[in-house]
Amino acid sequence: MARPLRIEQADTFYHIVHRGNERRQIFSDDKDHLRFLDFLGTCSKRFDLEIWSYVLMSNHYHLLLRTQQANLSRAMQWLGVSYSVYYNHRHKRSGHLFQGRFKSFLVLEDDYLKRLILYIHRNPLRAGMVERLRDYPWSSYYGVAYGRNSPDWFDANLVLDYLAFERKDFRRAVASYDEASDDLLSHVWYGVVLGSSEAVTRIKQQLKTPIHKEQPQSRQLKRHGNIGELSEKYRKILRIPRREYEQYFRPIRHRRRPYRDVLIYLIWLSGGFSLEDLGHYFNVSYPAISNCRRRGLEYVATNGKLRKTLTNTGFEL
Repeated sequence: MARPLRIEQADTFYHIVHRGNERRQIFSDDKDHLRFLDFLGTCSKRFDLEIWSYVLMSNHYHLLLRTQQANLSRAMQWLGVSYSVYYNHRHKRSGHLFQGRFKSFLVLEDDYLKRLILYIHRNPLRAGMVERLRDYPWSSYYGVAYGRNSPDWFDANLVLDYLAFERKDFRRAVASYDEASDDLLSHVWYGVVLGSSEAVTRIKQQLKTPIHKEQPQSRQLKRHGNIGELSEKYRKILRIPRREYEQYFRPIRHRRRPYRDVLIYLIWLSGGFSLEDLGHYFNVSYPAISNCRRRGLEYVATNGKLRKTLTNTGFEL
């Protein structure tokens, strides 16, 4: 069985998440946190990485980094092995410290990158670990927000200059970020790209490595370019707002979404894609996509205004 798809590029932003094995803690005390940050600083210099944001939780960590070379896997492997050897030796344990391979999402668009910076720094609040972010010492928040209490190797100006913020602007932006309504991680495609449908199409066109038939992410990415173009065309015909459209790829129970069903029906009606293809694209099961197609057909059949619009646009219903 092939490994999950890993896209490595130079001059690219990545959101990295790595969890403890069986979700167990990977940081037991202050010394562990400090040692990990030492390793992270060494890793950034050794592999030519820019660390833009970080947060160390009890059983996982988040990083936002920018590569200068296409060496992400080597860098993260070195970091994981180095810290695991230290942690196991210090705590007299053996076995895997981390749960499998790290997760990495490419971030290719400014809008998503800006939101991700705010999202990452709010992790301790989401977890209920503190009531004020300034009270949590194991993230880059304090270094960016106040210019203090961060490792010597960390450059807070990377974030401040990019956002064109003063420190007080950064504090205000993090405090006001509404992560519940934004639901940022629902925009992760195939576990590979954080961003819009257009970003996925672009990255697929840039890939030089062949699509691996035993890699589900590769197959989904390959399908995306074709279905994605048709889906975008029909989205505009149906006048579906982009923000609503991007929610179609996130399963939401007990919510009717008739225009998603119509969109699925129209793509199926084109004859170029099977229900299985559509299920992969929209991240739903075969029975679910079949029901979507059926509901879309029924909605078109019973909505005279919509049917007239589609007929005038050239659809043969």
